[in-house]
Amino acid sequence: MASLSAGWKERFDLRRFFRGEKAVDGPILLTHRRVFIVPNRRGLGLALLLAIQFLAAINYSNNLAFILTFLLAGIAMQSTLYAFRNLAGLSLRRGKSPPVFAGEPARFEIHLDNPSRIHRLGLSARLAGTAAAIRFEVAPESTATLTLYAETEKRGWLPLPTVTLDTGFPLGLFRAWSPLNLNQRALVYPRPAPAGIAPPAIPSLGNGVRLSHAEDDDFYGFSGYRPGDPLKRIHWKGVAKGQGVHVKQYGGGDTAELELDWQYTPGADIEARLSRLCRWVLDAESAGTPCSLRLPGAAIPKGLGEAHRARCLEALALFGQ
Repeated sequence: MASLSAGWKERFDLRRFFRGEKAVDGPILLTHRRVFIVPNRRGLGLALLLAIQFLAAINYSNNLAFILTFLLAGIAMQSTLYAFRNLAGLSLRRGKSPPVFAGEPARFEIHLDNPSRIHRLGLSARLAGTAAAIRFEVAPESTATLTLYAETEKRGWLPLPTVTLDTGFPLGLFRAWSPLNLNQRALVYPRPAPAGIAPPAIPSLGNGVRLSHAEDDDFYGFSGYRPGDPLKRIHWKGVAKGQGVHVKQYGGGDTAELELDWQYTPGADIEARLSRLCRWVLDAESAGTPCSLRLPGAAIPKGLGEAHRARCLEALALFGQ
């Protein structure tokens, strides 16, 4: 009995008309319980006009005015059925949500399936908290992929806001809408520190980084000096001759490894430290330098590549959560 009363209470909760029902994994089928219809400003204006016209028809006992009033009212009411049919039967399911950095818009992909032979026209979709809406249509027996964007301010998991589908089809007199909630989320990485906060390839020693090099005897040439290159590999004879600062390169054995450690990373607060570590992870990947990451309660061994980069950034994004 208690569960039954709770169900009725949830069904008639006014917040349901704007926030939708509880989030589910999907797919979500739009039925009569999920589609709501109300007249918009244009519809209310037509209702006022028909009311005045009806009073005038009564006052003058004009049969043609009665016929015109009832005809227009019947057409307007008929449009509510088409507005409902334009949404009913659609199925919403979640798509991809690639990770982004804080401050960048999060991208959510949503798939809208139309299994019927009805061409769904004049549809629009928007996320809660955003004013912009995208307009689209779904052909019969096909799928439309929607890409919606949400603002990001802090790191961590960002759940998909309520998705509202609406339409004014066919006459624009009524608004039919359906607020939907999917269990979908996007991972937000920390905002990277400015590139100038450390040398682009290898951060300076003692700032949360330990650097190691290894080399063999297979010398093959020189390269320009970069901050962090060991002094013993500088071609000092060339410096003495005024030929500039160059570094000896050895084939097959030149490696650099970075150990990024939370304990030795400077920063005014937690977010500043994470921001600097995020920048170093990106710089190490860009320079092709293997790195390891050590955080309180987590340690990621040395690695290189997209998978290792994503693992490090995910650990930074979810730190303390």
